[in-house]
Amino acid sequence: MTGPGTKTALTCPDTAFCNTLYSGGAVSAATARSNALRAMWKLEAMRHALGDVPISVSSGFRSYACNSAVGGASDSRHLYGDGIDLTGSPSLCTLAKQARYHGFNGILGPGYPGHGDHAHVDTRASRYWSASSCGI
Repeated sequence: MTGPGTKTALTCPDTAFCNTLYSGGAVSAATARSNALRAMWKLEAMRHALGDVPISVSSGFRSYACNSAVGGASDSRHLYGDGIDLTGSPSLCTLAKQARYHGFNGILGPGYPGHGDHAHVDTRASRYWSASSCGI
C-alpha cells in the first residue's frame, strides 16, 4: 500500500492473486474484494507495528479453479478473499505471532502441515491458530 512520497511496503507478485477480478470464488466478487481490502489494511497495521518493514504476500484471493490448481484446501479462506500467505522476512514465526494482535483469527504457520515455507493469515469468524514451531 503506497501513497504520495511513500515506498512500496507490501510486495505482491503478479502471481499472488490468481484472479484480479475477484470472481469465481466462494462469495460475490464485490464481497471478495471488500474482504481482501479489510485483510490488507490489517496487514498494513501489522507491518507498521513491526517497524514499517516490507512484508511479502505470496498468495491472496483465489478462484475455485486457481485454488484447485495450487492444491489449496477445499474450504480455503483464499476463496473468500480474506486469506493471505506471507513469505520472506520478517521470519514466518514473527509474522504469525504478530498476526495475533492485528485481527487475524486464522493463523497457520511453521509446524502446521504444508506451512513450513509460509505463514497463512485470514479473518475467519472464529479463532484457529496453529503454528506449533512458533509456539502458537
